[in-house]
Amino acid sequence: MFFRKPNMSGPCGAQRCAICPYMMKAEYFTDPSGRKYSVRNNVDCKSSNVVYAVHCRRCRRFVYVGETGGTLYQRHLLNLSRIRTQHSDPVAEHFFTDGHSMDDFQIMGLEKLSGSDEYRKTMEQLWKSNLRTYRPYGINVKE
Repeated sequence: MFFRKPNMSGPCGAQRCAICPYMMKAEYFTDPSGRKYSVRNNVDCKSSNVVYAVHCRRCRRFVYVGETGGTLYQRHLLNLSRIRTQHSDPVAEHFFTDGHSMDDFQIMGLEKLSGSDEYRKTMEQLWKSNLRTYRPYGINVKE
């Protein structure tokens, strides 16, 4: 009998990948009410066209949801650089203020999509709402 491996978010496994240490390995994730969701398609550092969440170990929750048409690797190299240089954007500021550090930064791929940029951005908005990452609960800002 054939069993399909579950979809999951996790590291790509490349030896010198700078993002792998920050990737959460999971098949499921939960929203603040405890509702459980499955990762949609396999997502790793090298995946593109992705909706992702930033998790804070210190806060013990998802604090930000974003999307990228590029790879998670490219997107989060930028985030890590901004945290290190104390850049003034919401993600970076969260991880260099109030006792936080880069050690608290984690990435979860929520879903890998096929389709248009517009569809990816629509799904990003849905996940921001489901995971309650808009201020004051998280660091996303309503546009």
